[in-house]
Amino acid sequence: MGPQGTPGIAGINGLPGTTGQDILQALSGSQLQLPANTTNCVGVPDLSLNITLPADASLYVTTNGGVQCTQAGTNYAVADIVIFVDGNATLGRRVVAANTGGLGQIVSNWSFGRSYELSQGAHLIEVGACGPGDANAVTANVGGTAVQMQAVLTAMIIKR
Repeated sequence: MGPQGTPGIAGINGLPGTTGQDILQALSGSQLQLPANTTNCVGVPDLSLNITLPADASLYVTTNGGVQCTQAGTNYAVADIVIFVDGNATLGRRVVAANTGGLGQIVSNWSFGRSYELSQGAHLIEVGACGPGDANAVTANVGGTAVQMQAVLTAMIIKR
C-alpha cells in the first residue's frame, strides 16, 4: 500500500435539517371501567400528553384502543371515545362492544385522528371515554394493558 495522498478540498455545506419536529406517545397502563348509566367523560388512564408546539408547526393526533363488554350473554357496552385539546372535546367516535348468544366479553376497537392548527406554545392532549347514559347497556372496560385492549395516544409535531 502506498502513502496517503493529499486531502481534497472541502465540499459545500448541505441545507440545514428540519428542527422542531417530534413524535410523542402515551400508552394506557390500566383499564377504565365506564358505567353505562353515566354521561360523564373520564380520562382514559395514562392517555395524556403535554406538548410544546413551535412556531410554524402543525399537530397530528391519533388514538386507538379497545372497549370490552364486561358481561356474558347478549349484553352490550357502549363508550364514546373523545380527543380533548386543552380541555375541549374536538373529535370522537362511539364504540359498541356487543355480545352474541354464543360469544361473550366482546372487544371492539377504535382508531381515529385528525390534524390541528394550534397556537405556538404549550398544549394538553387527552383521550376521554364518555358514558352513553344507556340504561340497557352494561359497564365497559376501556383500554388497559392486554394487547387487544391497550389504548394509544400519539401526537406528531410537523413543521410547515
